[in-house]
Amino acid sequence: MTVTEIAIIQVHAGITDSTLRDTFSRAITVQDAWHARAFPDRPSSASARAVAGFRGIDDETQILLTTSWGSVEEHWAWILSDDNKQQMEGSDLTKIIANQGPPNQPGGLILFHLDTNIFGNNQATTAEDVIALLDSPVISVERFLVDTEKKESFAATLQKVEASMEKVVHPHLVRSGRSVACETGEAFVLVSGWSCVESHTQEFVASSQSFLYSQLAGIASSVETHHYRRFL
Repeated sequence: MTVTEIAIIQVHAGITDSTLRDTFSRAITVQDAWHARAFPDRPSSASARAVAGFRGIDDETQILLTTSWGSVEEHWAWILSDDNKQQMEGSDLTKIIANQGPPNQPGGLILFHLDTNIFGNNQATTAEDVIALLDSPVISVERFLVDTEKKESFAATLQKVEASMEKVVHPHLVRSGRSVACETGEAFVLVSGWSCVESHTQEFVASSQSFLYSQLAGIASSVETHHYRRFL
């Protein structure tokens, strides 16, 4: 099962887009080489693995990195590899990243995996009049925490919300996934492409399609929404 890695990293204030792009590009080159050695029968380029970097619009110190992996275990093999450890201990990454603790621990980055290929399967297969998520000027990433007993109701409503939102976001896309091995109940993520933040926060909210989304948010125990623009 292909999974989507979502890593949310905090960087120090004042880091420019060009510095972010150069620093993470060097790190991704190392990852590409490791992946090619570990999985020689699979495409290992960053584009083939839907590697991308996004910067927070409301908070520019918040960075979202995403990659498609063959499994959660495959990603952890990279995390525990000597190549990755050397990068985190002695590369330029350490100069710009503020949260360098273990993933999902105090002081560490936020890391989770979604049970579908959110970004990687819509870049090459979409019609000419559709804008892939990786090409959208803005994406929204909404994470919902859901009590276990409500997960089926939430999942059914989420499907309706996606179908409803597609009418509003077109020519952009909307995709969703469920977190794998979430430690706190159930977690779902909804990713949508937009021309600008206002298209989401004003035009969609004012549209007739937003009533289903209100139902979705009502089922969840918490909702966290962030907007990002791609830099890598």
